[in-house]
Amino acid sequence: MKNCATLGSFLFALAAAIGPASAQQALSYDVTVPAVSRPSDLFSPGGRPADFLGVGLGQTDSDIRKLLTGQHFSHEDPSTLFLLDEEYFTVEIVASGPNRYLTSSIWSGPEDPTTTQSVRAEFSSPLAGSLSINVQRFVRYAAERGPLLTTLREAIIQKYGPPSFDNKTQMLWFWRDGRLVASDAHDKQMAISIDTDGDYVKGVTYSLLDDAARQANWDQIDRFQKSVADGAKQVRDAHATAPKL
Repeated sequence: MKNCATLGSFLFALAAAIGPASAQQALSYDVTVPAVSRPSDLFSPGGRPADFLGVGLGQTDSDIRKLLTGQHFSHEDPSTLFLLDEEYFTVEIVASGPNRYLTSSIWSGPEDPTTTQSVRAEFSSPLAGSLSINVQRFVRYAAERGPLLTTLREAIIQKYGPPSFDNKTQMLWFWRDGRLVASDAHDKQMAISIDTDGDYVKGVTYSLLDDAARQANWDQIDRFQKSVADGAKQVRDAHATAPKL
């Protein structure tokens, strides 16, 4: 009984020391979402930004939802992330505003006995406007039910123009300032990878990537988190007990 009483006293003291979050001093940082304009340097064959089923770079989740639900895709597996949410004994650090934001979504294509497909979009944080920075479309065809390789390649080149690199089943487009270039523009690119079975296409992976925007997004997140961590340290240091010597 004595041990139980001692344990109960310890837990009560611990709870009192920690205290509820509402009793702590709160340090809150607003998330400032800058006005973000659509990128002007996207690859735009035929005068329109490159896309897969209408989905491309610089779009919001709402943009993509509208495009894909109109084509009978279903939304599944949205992934989210906390921008920052930390709690300490004497100070609660909370990044106010859109703390939890969408990082990616996967959309499953309509039912079809010959084809299965999905679309995945990766988004920047609210600090960078929550726009798509990496878009992929995955297509698989039933045995000998896919298009001929020559037919698919003709359709691809008709829509996007000749690629910067082409070995028949691997096609790459690099661009700078919206214009196609031969190479050395790896921060913005489109890739189409084709899996074949003889003359037939078994599967296709389509990718649009703005790696520079992705890196800029993580740079903004790093700076934001450091500013909050620095603020938290100042508050914790102010609460530190002065030593008695």
